Amino acid sequence: MQVSRLATLVFAVAVIGCGGGGDDGGTTGPPPPPPPTNTQTLGSITTSVSTINIAAGGSQAITVIALDTQGAVIANPGTPTFSVAPTGIATVDGSGVVVGVATGSAVVTVSLTRGGVTRTATVNVTVSGSLPGSANVSTTSGDVFSPSSVTIARGGSVTWTFGVTVHNVTFQGGAGVPANIPDRSGTTESRTFSTVGDFSYTCTLHAGMNGQVLVR
Repeated sequence: MQVSRLATLVFAVAVIGCGGGGDDGGTTGPPPPPPPTNTQTLGSITTSVSTINIAAGGSQAITVIALDTQGAVIANPGTPTFSVAPTGIATVDGSGVVVGVATGSAVVTVSLTRGGVTRTATVNVTVSGSLPGSANVSTTSGDVFSPSSVTIARGGSVTWTFGVTVHNVTFQGGAGVPANIPDRSGTTESRTFSTVGDFSYTCTLHAGMNGQVLVR
């Protein structure tokens, strides 16, 4: 009888010791997978135009499309870079806008790097004529500068014609910036540009009234 009771007690202790259920000590499952990433490998780039023919002072934009190794378009591939040679024939800015400077031919080289892979493309540019030595901008058609952008040769001048509404021409700072034109109406006023560059200006009296003088 004593042996039987002892055996029963041992069995009960064993059951309690091996009892399942309950907390497993904080064990967790595997971590969630990382979010998907764009793994498209850059295969090539193509441009919106292969040739540009413009007059001096004219402009045209180049847009770039990136393709993966399977020929599919890559969304948000990165920012391309642009360069042109020779610069005396045409210029190109960081957004791909080409401006004609003088008669001749030039080549714009476009480059894009993604994931350590670089691809390039070229656009042939032909420019005719020469840059004007002067330009005219009017404010007589509402709260706008018309045209909003003009291109002239270095040493040239721009004349602003002011209508009945009062406007001013306030330039952003920088080397070679001419004096601002204060509030004016019913008159004209000119400024000479002796330095090559891009000169942006606004009318501080009217929001969104902006203009630009490109000097080449």
